[in-house]
Amino acid sequence: MRCLWFAQGMVSTGCYNFPMKGELSLFITTASGLLSLAIGIFVLVRRHRRLANILFFAMSFFLALWALGDGLTIASSTLKAKIFWTRFQGIGELPLVPTFLLLALYFPRTRAFMHDWRKAFAVIAAIYAPFLLSLFFLYATGIIYSDYFLGDNIHDLEVARTPYFWLLTGLGFAMVLLAMLFHFLESRRSDSLHRRRGLVCLALAPLPMLLANLVQNLGWSGSVTTPQAGILFVGLLGYGIMRHGLFLDFRSASKRALAHSLAMALSLSACLLLLFLLRYGLKVELGWFGMALFLVCATPLLVTYPAVVRWADNLVSRRLYRREGRAGTALEGLSRSIRTVRDLPELAADVARVVRESLELASCALMVRENDFDRYRVIGFASHPEHMAREHVGVVEAGMFMHPWRDSYSFDTPGGQFTSYWQVGKRIERGDCRIEYLSLGVLRIHDGGGVVRESLWEEKGAGEAISMPLEVGGERVGFLWLGGKMDGSRFSLEELDHLVALSAQVAVSLLNARLVQEMTDRNRRLRELAQKVSFAQEEERIRISRELHDGLAPFFLDILYAVDMLERESGKAMELAGGLAEVRERARRGLGELRRLISDLRPSSLEVLGLRDSLASYLERFGAESGLEVSFRCRGPLRGLDPLAEITLFRVAQEALCNVARHARARRVRMSLEERDGRVYLEVEDDGVGFVLEEVTRRNPLGQSLGLKNMEERAELAGGKLVVQTGPGRGTRVSLLVPKAAGRPS
Repeated sequence: MRCLWFAQGMVSTGCYNFPMKGELSLFITTASGLLSLAIGIFVLVRRHRRLANILFFAMSFFLALWALGDGLTIASSTLKAKIFWTRFQGIGELPLVPTFLLLALYFPRTRAFMHDWRKAFAVIAAIYAPFLLSLFFLYATGIIYSDYFLGDNIHDLEVARTPYFWLLTGLGFAMVLLAMLFHFLESRRSDSLHRRRGLVCLALAPLPMLLANLVQNLGWSGSVTTPQAGILFVGLLGYGIMRHGLFLDFRSASKRALAHSLAMALSLSACLLLLFLLRYGLKVELGWFGMALFLVCATPLLVTYPAVVRWADNLVSRRLYRREGRAGTALEGLSRSIRTVRDLPELAADVARVVRESLELASCALMVRENDFDRYRVIGFASHPEHMAREHVGVVEAGMFMHPWRDSYSFDTPGGQFTSYWQVGKRIERGDCRIEYLSLGVLRIHDGGGVVRESLWEEKGAGEAISMPLEVGGERVGFLWLGGKMDGSRFSLEELDHLVALSAQVAVSLLNARLVQEMTDRNRRLRELAQKVSFAQEEERIRISRELHDGLAPFFLDILYAVDMLERESGKAMELAGGLAEVRERARRGLGELRRLISDLRPSSLEVLGLRDSLASYLERFGAESGLEVSFRCRGPLRGLDPLAEITLFRVAQEALCNVARHARARRVRMSLEERDGRVYLEVEDDGVGFVLEEVTRRNPLGQSLGLKNMEERAELAGGKLVVQTGPGRGTRVSLLVPKAAGRPS
């Protein structure tokens, strides 16, 4: 009440007087100016680097100046003051018109001729020059208003309008109508329903002010002013911003605004409560001492305001933005979980499922680029159980590919049972990520027998659907495809920011997983090739052993037979008989060595006796030849071994026994063979002198200790594992574990 008394005292003693007939007009005019300025500041603060938002703020600021001048004209009581504030209105009114047209040239898209700075400068100068020049005429000459005098209207002021005034008014009307036309055309061109409605609001917003200006200037009513109609202008703009995301996404921006509003309401309530306590509880007079005491007591409330804002922000997030919060938390958790290299199908399934559930989408798909092809394979797909997209799950699992074109995408399956075509409506840049909004989709499912089911998807009825290219270092590795939301709502800026951050992580993970998959496939191909080489080597050994057996062995036998025959015919010649006996002995030794080589190249006993009996026979012969005590033990049936596993076990045992004979100086050798869970375990152990394993391992790269290296390579090619345990004076144990189907990791 004291404030009202103070204000009334100021008015009664100054040059302002508020007549009753102008109170409502003054209130409406003041409200339109304040609301215009508030909305302009709000739009500018949310995206202060965007040119369209800057122009919108300038337009709102000029409207606020116009409303301020009009309100003070109504409130003034002298002719001189009314003339001053009438001219002051021109500072806001005259630049407002070209600013609205300039906004239409830059929003929602920049006109082609405005990209060239020379043309843009010429256009801006052309649309602003008449109004800035008229502003000079308004203050310095009587070209616009030739005279001012008191009148019977809401302003208590009449002006004598000149022909130049009507010419300037006509030019202003033409510019505003042209800007409205631009916005209408853009609304028809836009593929987004919300964007179309927002542009319609922007196009219709000046219409109440144009009608009010026409009524005011033609003198049809003395109670109507153009700034009064500005409240309708501001109301339409505010509706377009809050409801349809004009200039910004209000749902994201309003979260912070609501938090500050709640914090301010709480702080003001606390201040009023404190004031009430001081005045009526403690009986403190509101003089200088009372105000000082109030400021001291209210200081903690001001200091704790940031904490109150944080509390209010958390409250708003929990109560009003719970879904966005859950979505952000889920997407951030997924982003953290996919930073490491994972299995590609598992990664794709997790991404599609979490993104779909967190954003409540109808469907979500993840696609990866095929090597050497400009096509993308769908590797992850999730759909809502109550949406038509659930019919595509089986089709996706059967295999689906996407082909990107200039302004569209197409999907098909190898069998031709599913095809679809999607048209891109608009593209926006969000950081380093490009987001493409889909406007139309045609889907066809071929059930066989000439039956085709066709469905049409439209953004207008199904909500927004977007496609996000996934890129790493400029290389496109895949796409993240997001179907429309189940409730038909739009993606907020916060959700888009979460998706942009997630897409960067998914792109890196896709690239890493693809590289790991390629490396795994390459290793598999190399292993298969090595197995083929190993089989080829064994086949070559078999061929050589057959050649030796069928070629050289009969030759030695013929020599022996010829020597025996010559010895019988020349039995009287003792000297000749002795020479023939020596030749025969050498031939027998050569034949024995030849048979040993044949057996080493390909132990025929493997084909006849099998692995177990072949190893037992070889170990027995080894003991007889080396004079060592040997023992053999076998457990399990050893059935189903493929040739590579058999030859690997035999060769490793052979090489281990050869090393015992050459280096171990052992007395006993033990060999065991056992089948365990689809794998075969071989162990060769001696009680010899042993060796330093690290020293032998260091000699391997130098081409020495080839026996141990050969055993390791054979084990690796067969998908097995070789372990050597030894030490000086501790003997040596060679253990080999090989899968029955060689080539698979054990």
